[in-house]
Amino acid sequence: MHSVECEDVWMIYRSLFSEKVALKEVNLKIPRNKIYGILGPNGAGKTTLISLMATLLRQTRGRIEVLGYDTISEFREIRKRINIASGNPNLIWSLTVYENLRYYSLLYGINDRKAVEELIKEFELEEFRDVEFNKLSTGSKQKLILARAFVNNPELVFLDEPTKGLDPPVARRLREKIRFLQKDLGITIVLTTHYMSEAEMLCDRITFINRGKIVAEGTKEELKRLLKMRDKITIEIEGIVPDLRLEGVFAVERDGNQLSFYVDSAEARLWEIAKEVARFGRIKNISVKEVDLEDVFNELAK
Repeated sequence: MHSVECEDVWMIYRSLFSEKVALKEVNLKIPRNKIYGILGPNGAGKTTLISLMATLLRQTRGRIEVLGYDTISEFREIRKRINIASGNPNLIWSLTVYENLRYYSLLYGINDRKAVEELIKEFELEEFRDVEFNKLSTGSKQKLILARAFVNNPELVFLDEPTKGLDPPVARRLREKIRFLQKDLGITIVLTTHYMSEAEMLCDRITFINRGKIVAEGTKEELKRLLKMRDKITIEIEGIVPDLRLEGVFAVERDGNQLSFYVDSAEARLWEIAKEVARFGRIKNISVKEVDLEDVFNELAK
């Protein structure tokens, strides 16, 4: 059984005079005990999809099952077993760290003070235990929001841009904590993010959404193979190079006097590309690197 199954899911927002299709023909299976990434440009439908899975919205058409339960007819069973956290601070500002976790534990019917203290320790919030939420730093607020997502010992956690707006060192530590908790607890985490380095570090499988539709799904390596892109050759040249059609080149990007060629094999294509480019000016620099998730994202977001 999968953690989440979506079958022909549509989400249409309707008003009196217009309608907007946020998701269409979404078919998706999210495996258990993995970190699963949902990526896409702004407005692609990522947050809408997570909101449907978390039973915060009802789809217009189609079927969604979470942990074997239907999101419409059995949403109460789902809500006992999941939790959600976002990159936007949304806890009770006047309550302390301890009081917030205690409050949300009680909402789930869990009256366990020791478990609250353990969460505070697990997320390294001991020194802020009695500090009000509105007086915490952005990083500590985000730790607390993440800690709250574990108050009910969930089987499935939705994280909507969990490191949004954090300084790089704080974001890195939070990512390490997410990976550790997933492995330690053996749970499923569904993650949206705008940071490709975050997805590269955390996600076992990834779905790309663009304009409300799934355009690709797989592991990082499968996605790269799907686009037939393996290496990126970047050449800086003094001169103007026209559009070139070369064997093994699947995409070309221009940035001033710099051209980036996405190829199936740099070893096989470098000499021919450099020779052709050199016809139009002096080559100043050549660099080669393996294609990363950022390159895949840019191609799929077109």
